[in-house]
Amino acid sequence: MSVPPSRAHSEVFSASQYGGVTTVPPPRPRSYINYFIFPSAVLHVVGIACLAALWYYLRFTSVFPYHHRVFYCRDVHLYKPNFVPEDFNVYVSYPLLYTLAFTIPPLVILIGEVMFWLFSTKPRKIVYANCGECPVHLFTRRLFRFVIIYLAGLLIVQIFVDTIKLMTGYQRPYFLSLCNVSITACTAPLEHSPSPSPHLACNYRGADELRYAWLTFPSLHAVVSSYAACFASLYIYYMINLRGAPLLRPLLIFGFIGLCIVDSFSRINGYKNHWRDIWVAWVIGVFMAWFLCYCVLCFQEVYHVTVERTPIVQEERVSPFFSWFRLPRVQAPSVKEEYVVYEEDVERADGTMPRHRRNRDRQYEVTTTTESFHRTISPPQQNQQNGGYQY
Repeated sequence: MSVPPSRAHSEVFSASQYGGVTTVPPPRPRSYINYFIFPSAVLHVVGIACLAALWYYLRFTSVFPYHHRVFYCRDVHLYKPNFVPEDFNVYVSYPLLYTLAFTIPPLVILIGEVMFWLFSTKPRKIVYANCGECPVHLFTRRLFRFVIIYLAGLLIVQIFVDTIKLMTGYQRPYFLSLCNVSITACTAPLEHSPSPSPHLACNYRGADELRYAWLTFPSLHAVVSSYAACFASLYIYYMINLRGAPLLRPLLIFGFIGLCIVDSFSRINGYKNHWRDIWVAWVIGVFMAWFLCYCVLCFQEVYHVTVERTPIVQEERVSPFFSWFRLPRVQAPSVKEEYVVYEEDVERADGTMPRHRRNRDRQYEVTTTTESFHRTISPPQQNQQNGGYQY
């Protein structure tokens, strides 16, 4: 029966640092030639370049027109003050936002992959590109895969947000303060701006400032920060599990979430976005990060192994770090591993569930004091000669 290893076998720091000999099943061969790895890498780079070009034209040019939404000339929700950066309590500029979003998560991924390569004891899958003489290192493959997927998702969420902004044309909270609306240009009796040219009701004629004030929904700061924080948090959650530092992972995750909250709510504090802009942007960013991490990526590569009835004693793979540095070890002979076996129901061929299943094959989940794994084993057979059991 082929079963995937449990999460206990995929921790960054494994039991090999203690220099022990473990009983593990023999893995299957994991070397193969991939003829599509180079063409796939080229296609990924070209796709990222196309997304970056589209993002540039949507964000930094006025090539695409935007919807001039009709507004109420006396709307109190659009009469907030137009703050400058010096008036903000916490101000996050667009260059700072892009710098943090494009550098911090890839840096976290780089550090995580270095640690994974140094300390992980998982079996390594050897991949050869086009021929048996061109191996592609595991570190290179994983780093390229994670960073490319992250950058693609970051560009996609920004393209989605800019597209929604251009199609909806919702005004920012300070729009009427900047517009300096002319009440005489508003049509009675509801005093709405003239349609189809609402901008004619504004006395302010700065095209770039008005374009920016007309595009608030959803918030770019919120969607970028939520996507980056969620992606980095999911990577940390799946890749870091230190038994000696249980608070490291929660602190890192809460740190990224805190940065996301500060960045998003600073837009509310400065009257640059409405509340609905923040919530909708969070939904888009978190959903995109969750989808890429859970449905597209595989942080812990699962190597399916065949579990034999007779386990083979072989030494566990030693990580590169502990093969270079031999740290002091403390052995505790009095500590014994205790096995707890949980029986799972096994259906019959006709689909019924037998109440008594003596002398039948059953599935067990074997849990020790250090790790857990699933194994299909044969139950003890009754010995007719001495009334005992043999294993």
